[in-house]
Amino acid sequence: MKPVLLVTALCSLALSQTPPTAQTPPAAQTPPAAQTPAAAPDLRSIHRVFIDKMPNDLDMYLRAEFSKQLKDHVIVVLKKEEADGIITGIDDQQKGTGAMITGRYLGLHDTATGTISLLDKTETNILWSDEAGDRHLIFAVAHRGGERQVAARLVSKLKKAMGY
Repeated sequence: MKPVLLVTALCSLALSQTPPTAQTPPAAQTPPAAQTPAAAPDLRSIHRVFIDKMPNDLDMYLRAEFSKQLKDHVIVVLKKEEADGIITGIDDQQKGTGAMITGRYLGLHDTATGTISLLDKTETNILWSDEAGDRHLIFAVAHRGGERQVAARLVSKLKKAMGY
């Protein structure tokens, strides 16, 4: 046991006294500025958005909700080139008598759902994404539903994420 400890101690002493190996210079370790990706903008830097066409006219309802809820902070533009961010998404609506009774009247499930994502202007980074439905548990008949409610909830969530 003692010879093993002696050999281990000698090896560690020999390793600690060896000269350092050639290291790469610090300039070679950092990539050039041209190769580093640009940082994605944060949500507060988005002031103009373009809203892509979505099924069931969810894009129209989103435009209206942006005008209502974020009128002093975010402007909806009609050309992608003028936008700081681009909103894309999908929408689904359940149709039929069964969906209407259990969803709309009883408030047991969503009859319309939507998912949107806010992308940067290059459409390479997702800045924010969320989903919403139109379900109401209390007095479901008295509330508006469908895509209007989905759009209102999605813009409200985005407004909260932006800190407004």
